[in-house]
Amino acid sequence: MTEVVIELSDVVHDYGSGKPALDGVSLSVHRGEFVAVIGKNGSGKTTLAKHFNGLLRPTNPAGRVRVRTANGLADPRRFKLHQLVPSVGYVFQNPDRQIFHDTCREELEFGPANLGVDPATTARRVSETLALVGLAGREEDNPVQLSRGERQRLAIASVLVMESDAVVIDEPTTGQDPDEARLILECLARYRSAGHTVVIISHDMALVAEYATRVIAMRQGRVLADGTPREVFAQQEVLRGTNIRPPQAAVLTAALGLPGAITVDDAVRELRAAV
Repeated sequence: MTEVVIELSDVVHDYGSGKPALDGVSLSVHRGEFVAVIGKNGSGKTTLAKHFNGLLRPTNPAGRVRVRTANGLADPRRFKLHQLVPSVGYVFQNPDRQIFHDTCREELEFGPANLGVDPATTARRVSETLALVGLAGREEDNPVQLSRGERQRLAIASVLVMESDAVVIDEPTTGQDPDEARLILECLARYRSAGHTVVIISHDMALVAEYATRVIAMRQGRVLADGTPREVFAQQEVLRGTNIRPPQAAVLTAALGLPGAITVDDAVRELRAAV
């Protein structure tokens, strides 16, 4: 197993309602993983993700979070939020809460400039990252002129351009048509292949099955299942507690007595082998 980049131990987070949004979560995320956090609304997915970079902190004294920094694993409470960006970048679900510059170029330049990246390197990264998310040639466009899906991709690009060790993206495919959604997952897969860690929160089980290397299923603030997509989606009885249906390919092949398929390609291979 590769080195740990994010580590949680016995984390509880209570917003004051008396019913914790996270209820004793312990887990580790390793370098190079593509992690998908799934579960119904209110299961604790976003609360969990916001602990990864210090946006939220445990409300219980015993709870501990550590992230990988230049000097090893460290408690995020020792740092200001911007100091953790090289370790963990975060993309919010609503891009309009994140985008604030007048051009796409300025939006992407902001982060690297605050990290002290030299202008030439920043210019190269801006061009490459816009191309990566399908916005090549849009450097001087005002974000308000972009579609909702394009703004979502711009928000993702504004974090990827900083080349954080790990990135956390809350619902990356919101507002995207199927082709746009696949474009985003492809660019995140390439980001991971360059040695980074990717964590997404998603309700698109077909894309999760295809791209994630690990799935964490949440329910009522606890981890209900944690494993490879094949391992987690095989637990259909367990997943019913999350109100999340496995990918249709998995449901179909399981009903036909051919368990193990989680993508359309898997299902085609299984069906061909069975006839």
